[in-house]
Amino acid sequence: MTDKGKQVDTSQVPDDETQSAFTAVMPVISDLLEIGTRAFALGEWEEAIDSFGQLASITEQTFGSESPRYADGLVLYGRALLQHAIEQNALMAEKTLADAATGNLGKEEEDETAGLPTKANISFEGEPDFRQIESLALEDAENGESSKGKQADTGEEEEDEEEEDDFAAAWDVLDLARVIQAKATDSKSQLKYAETLMLLGDVSMESENFGQAVKDFSEALEVKMQYLDDSSRELAELYYKLALAYEYNQDTSKALELMNDVERILGNRLKIVQASDKDEDVAEAESLVEVLADVASKIEEWKSPQKPVDINAMTPEESAMAEKAKAMFKEAMESGKINDISNLVRPHKKKAVDGEATAKRKPEDEDTEAKRLKSETAEE
Repeated sequence: MTDKGKQVDTSQVPDDETQSAFTAVMPVISDLLEIGTRAFALGEWEEAIDSFGQLASITEQTFGSESPRYADGLVLYGRALLQHAIEQNALMAEKTLADAATGNLGKEEEDETAGLPTKANISFEGEPDFRQIESLALEDAENGESSKGKQADTGEEEEDEEEEDDFAAAWDVLDLARVIQAKATDSKSQLKYAETLMLLGDVSMESENFGQAVKDFSEALEVKMQYLDDSSRELAELYYKLALAYEYNQDTSKALELMNDVERILGNRLKIVQASDKDEDVAEAESLVEVLADVASKIEEWKSPQKPVDINAMTPEESAMAEKAKAMFKEAMESGKINDISNLVRPHKKKAVDGEATAKRKPEDEDTEAKRLKSETAEE
């Protein structure tokens, strides 16, 4: 009995053995979180994957498969898998372009590379910086080593399979987290749920499944609009991601509508910080002016897309200059003077992944939303 005569509810109080287990496992979880976070900040994706994978496993065993802590571990694990897949994708693209420049591509690969579009997918370098988040990452060490002692064709096939496996694994892990997080109704959990949907959208963008990316970004936007005000840079970022998805999905008119929302939200934020004389607000105002200029430039770019160059219509002088430029590029590639060119190459399209449990979505499914509703109804 308590002082007020009320009985203590012991149903939620762990027994001594359970409490002892929690006490023993928490330092392990803390260590794995610290190691994984540092590895992620340094771009050491494989170590981050290993640490966060163990973290997810331990939190599931300790707190249960429906636990928010387990979902948090899955999100960390999925993010690391996604970043590793993106890096491998970029390295493969760089190798493909280098082979094309040095004449080492086969005929079939040359045909695939010849008609690359100008807005190659997907490099978000150069995106407007919508959030003010201090970066923990150090400069990534160059990671261009290829597999040794293997035939070229076999190595490339294995790289393709590994890349697809990484994206598929990231999707599965993040989608499992989505299912768990969707059940919580408080604002903090719902915002985490929206962040997971955004990560799923990122996976779809990297996999060139732009229709699925539109669905996930749209759902994330519906959630965040309930909790974020109309001057949030975080909300502007999500509008921008959704606009990109529509643009790559060949719906430029809708993309431009969303970009107007980006300008509106950032304009609202600019008015707020301009009314303050704090140093941080002055600095943010300067940053916002630059971001708004980038957004305006992107809008103009989408309104007036570049026309492809007709090689056959070149004058003899232009053809000679193009050949000279090609020779200079080949020389630079062979000398190793060109390093970061991954954003110029379109990644390989992903193949459909075999279905597993109905509780998980697959980005390639045509009936994605129907399956999601069926799955979540069954779980309830």
